[in-house]
Amino acid sequence: MYREEFLLFVIKRLLLIALLLWPSVMHADDTGDALSELYEVYATVQQFCGGISDRISQVSGVSKTNAMITAIGAVTAGGAMYAGLKKEELDQQLEEMGKTLCSIGGCDPDKVESMTDEDFFNVILPILIEMMIVDNASKVSEFMTLKSQYEEKLKKSKNLGNWRTSLLAGTVGTNVASAVISGLNKNQSDLVQQISACNAAVLEFDKAYNKAVAFGVNPIENLAMQSFRITIDNCGKISEDDITKIENRMKAVMGTSIAGASIGAVGIGTSIAANTNAIRLDNSDKGKQKEKTLNTVSNVAAGANVITGSIETILGVSLITLTKKLIGYAEMCEVTL
Repeated sequence: MYREEFLLFVIKRLLLIALLLWPSVMHADDTGDALSELYEVYATVQQFCGGISDRISQVSGVSKTNAMITAIGAVTAGGAMYAGLKKEELDQQLEEMGKTLCSIGGCDPDKVESMTDEDFFNVILPILIEMMIVDNASKVSEFMTLKSQYEEKLKKSKNLGNWRTSLLAGTVGTNVASAVISGLNKNQSDLVQQISACNAAVLEFDKAYNKAVAFGVNPIENLAMQSFRITIDNCGKISEDDITKIENRMKAVMGTSIAGASIGAVGIGTSIAANTNAIRLDNSDKGKQKEKTLNTVSNVAAGANVITGSIETILGVSLITLTKKLIGYAEMCEVTL
């Protein structure tokens, strides 16, 4: 009898211990499942977020190339504007020197202004020189010196006009190149889709992470969870809005480049026209005014290209800064454990 009671007592105790341990065993299984799920979701994040740094690096490389091109364009436009302003200054001096030459020779300035420079040198000057030799030989030296300076400045003015045209052509070339590069890279829809998938995977990771914590996993004591958290936090710092900013800035560079190319084309046309003999050698009031107008339009176009080139360069630098930051996040996101 005593033995049967003892066995019954032992059985009851074992059942009690089993009941007490059962929740712990079940909880351990749940914790293991939660950690297993966390590892699986982390692998999914790595899959969807992998390669983003390389793709953003390509955009960064394009931005650097574009910024360099537009900076060259701005400098070239500045050179064209400088050449144009120096030409304008020389042309003003030439106009005054022409009047002085006439006054020394005793000719009628109004009549001479209506003649071409070619006729002036070939017809009038020999007559004036002969008159001075006869009437006042002391004027010959002064006249010849001024004539030589006049011819030198006339040639320099022609060269400056040619340089301005060439530099404007270079500016148009950089604007066209920038517009093409920006146009080819402004659509980043594939990258947007990948980042959208990456962000969705990050949200799933957050759920799995919180679930593991709820089942008793201590993130402070679990080194894997700590590393996971750091990596995934960097993945979450890349958003679709960032890529939208890249697209918008690419579009802005393209639009500004197209505008710069159009303005530059106008500048080239007016610069060529202003530097033709038909315009330059027309000494009539109407001819001189037309030359001044063409020169002014060409100089303004060069100045406008300095502005557009500077804007393009600023946008390019801002793109480089943005992509550099995103590349840093993406590289940390892609760290494998």
